[in-house]
Amino acid sequence: MVGRNRIVLTVVALATALTLGLSGCGPKATTASSSSTAPAGAGCQSVGSIKFDKTKFVLHAGLAFGAFHHWIWKPYKANAFSKGQKGRITALIKGALAAAFTIHELKVAKADAESSPTLCKLVAPLDKAGAYLSGLTTKIRNGSVTDSELSSANSQINGAQSGAAADGAPAPDQVPSDGQLASGGN
Repeated sequence: MVGRNRIVLTVVALATALTLGLSGCGPKATTASSSSTAPAGAGCQSVGSIKFDKTKFVLHAGLAFGAFHHWIWKPYKANAFSKGQKGRITALIKGALAAAFTIHELKVAKADAESSPTLCKLVAPLDKAGAYLSGLTTKIRNGSVTDSELSSANSQINGAQSGAAADGAPAPDQVPSDGQLASGGN
């Protein structure tokens, strides 16, 4: 039993370190532009140039959406985060890793969207979803996230996913493996 507790503590410590480390990963923050404040459907200007921006957007956004839905939303709906549930610690650790992974992938998808005249309208929803989820990472990790917070995060993720489809870049859920979560998508 002592060995199991040591392993759990080690995994929690690694998950915490990874979560905190990934919050700084991804593209560097850009200065505010008309695209970051433009309402959905408004015209916007692309910033920078990334080759295959739409393809990369679909990949990274799909991984972000898939990680959130598979490792956070579905376990939450199955009550895996609730006290007394078997496997709760594992679900919380995977949820925290998935939150960090999702935030990272949303940042990368945002950079891809900024580069595309077609997708630049998605910058604001991606920013909003990533910022909201960033505020929940610690709560997910320690099991104190509320139903309304996760429901709001799910709405924001689904809104960004719907917006991508409406703008001609459907990004279906791509479920990352445990290894991808642990490596932070890098």
